[in-house]
Amino acid sequence: MTGSRRGSWLRACAGGLIGVAVAVVTLWRWHDIASGEAWLNAQLVRAAGLADTKSIGAAVIFPLDERWVGFMVSSGCSVALLLIPPIVLASTLIGFRRISMSRGLNALALAVVLLVTVNQIRLAAVVVSMQTWGFQLGYERSHVLIGSVITTAGLIAVTILFVVLVGRTKRIRGAVAGVH
Repeated sequence: MTGSRRGSWLRACAGGLIGVAVAVVTLWRWHDIASGEAWLNAQLVRAAGLADTKSIGAAVIFPLDERWVGFMVSSGCSVALLLIPPIVLASTLIGFRRISMSRGLNALALAVVLLVTVNQIRLAAVVVSMQTWGFQLGYERSHVLIGSVITTAGLIAVTILFVVLVGRTKRIRGAVAGVH
C-alpha cells in the first residue's frame, strides 16, 4: 500500500472514529440533551401562547383542569438518537474526502437544526393534544399517532436534504447537457 493510500485510509478512519466518538458522547449525555429540549419546548410553547409551560429537568409541565400535568422527554423521545446517523455519516465522508469539510459541516449543522425543529414540533403537538383531548387520550393520540407522523415526515425530509447537500457536485460553467 502506498503512503498516499495509507494516509487516505488513516484520514477516513480518523473521520469515522471522530463521528463515533461524538455519537458516544451524544448517547452518554442524552439526558442533558433531553433537558435542553424540554427547556426549549417550554419556552417555545409559552411564547406561542399555546400553554403556560415550564420545564423541570427533562419534563415539560403545564396546567390542565386545575392541576399540573406533563410529560418526560425520554431517551426514545429525545432528538439525541436521531442526531447520530448524520454525525457519523458526515464525519466519515469528510474523512474519506468525499466531501469538503465545509460542505460536511454545513450539511450536518442543517440536519441538526432541522431534526431539533421537527422534534420541537412533535413535543408541542403533545402539549396541544393533551389540552384538546385531555391528559390520557391527548397523550396517546399525540405520542403514538400524531408524533409518529410528524417524526417520520421530518426524518424523510431531513434525510433527502442531507443527501442532496452532501451529494451535489460542482457544475462546469457553460456546459450544456449532451454537448462537449
